[in-house]
Amino acid sequence: MHIKKLEITGFKSFVDRSVIHFDHDIVGIVGPNGCGKSNIVDAIRWTLGEQSAKHLRGRAMEDVIFNGSESRGPNGMAEVTLTFDNTNPEYAETLPPEYKDYPEIAVTRRLFRDGTSEYMLNKTQVRLRDVTELFLGTGVGTKAYSIVEQGRIGQIVSSRPEDRRLFIEEAAGVTKYKQRRKQAERKMELTRQNLLRITDIVSEIDRSRASLKRQVAKAERFIEYRKELDDLSLHDATHRLLELIVTERVETDGLAESSEKAGASRTLLRERESEIEVVREQSSVTEARTDEASRRAFEADNDVSTLHAEIERSKDRLTHLGDRIGAGRTELDDIATRVLSLKTEQADFSSRIEDLSQDERLAKPTRSPRPKPWQSCKAKKRMPATPCSICAARPVSSRRSPPAPKRASTAWRKGSKTAAPAATRCRTNVTRSRRS
Repeated sequence: MHIKKLEITGFKSFVDRSVIHFDHDIVGIVGPNGCGKSNIVDAIRWTLGEQSAKHLRGRAMEDVIFNGSESRGPNGMAEVTLTFDNTNPEYAETLPPEYKDYPEIAVTRRLFRDGTSEYMLNKTQVRLRDVTELFLGTGVGTKAYSIVEQGRIGQIVSSRPEDRRLFIEEAAGVTKYKQRRKQAERKMELTRQNLLRITDIVSEIDRSRASLKRQVAKAERFIEYRKELDDLSLHDATHRLLELIVTERVETDGLAESSEKAGASRTLLRERESEIEVVREQSSVTEARTDEASRRAFEADNDVSTLHAEIERSKDRLTHLGDRIGAGRTELDDIATRVLSLKTEQADFSSRIEDLSQDERLAKPTRSPRPKPWQSCKAKKRMPATPCSICAARPVSSRRSPPAPKRASTAWRKGSKTAAPAATRCRTNVTRSRRS
């Protein structure tokens, strides 16, 4: 078989899907060191079923998965697909019968990070053994001569005759027959083991035959006893059947009598139920009336509660108004008292005004000098204050002193400054001006 193309994804340095076509008989892969030329050979060897990570230049099988770089993250799996051309009938005859008719044979191997490995032939999952048997005798395989690595020629030349024989048998196509021979020998060995086990089983069966005979005799006696037991059971069942028949007749008669009584009881029950229905209707009417009376009573209670609350508020308001009336009466008495005192004071002022008028008429009509400001209100010291209207109205006489002011009224003694005489107010103003 000839390789047609190679598809690599996530295998070592091939992180992206790469396809290499082998369109000619001789194909050369050229590139600088470290560009991945050897990885292509490793991918082919790995797809053919290589199980040794050392032969793939790694420490573990997971090393074939792309482990990431500075710009790319690691891959989760590695997949390589190797497609072979199977159009040559001579090569097709060397393949297993199920793959002879395919023009192409695609071998795929996948490896995941968790160590799970998958093998597929033409997109159908198979075992590693199927892949190995496919390449037996074709010169293609992990141990065949189809892949010659660096230093492999010297190893072949210096190898032992037994190792050289493997290459010769692979080239001659004898390897698959030897493999089939080994499988046949392995099956024969398993058959011999099965025969030995059968012999042991037969000997064991021979040893257990005597006990089985005794068990058969016991079983036969058991069957006879069982038949006798069945006959006795049948006889007993017959007697019980006769007893049940008689009991059934008695129970049937009793059932008929009970049915008649039950019919009479049902009739009586219907009559009582009709009476109960009438009573229930009356009871429902009474309940409706009771509910209406309860509702009215509830509304009356609410009205009574509302009226009680209004009565309480009216009482509080009446008490408050009584207090206000008492306070008004007290204030009215005070006002009446003040009115009397003011009337008395008015009478005093009227008499005083008459006295002053008589004094003014008795005085000579001589031109008196203009009173000075400091002479008003009989001030002892000179004051720049303006005299009051009463002092300004009276002429100042050196011969006659003004009459002494009368005694203040009762309202003035009580502290009412508004009811005091004019002369007294004037003196008070003068005294306050001096103090200030």
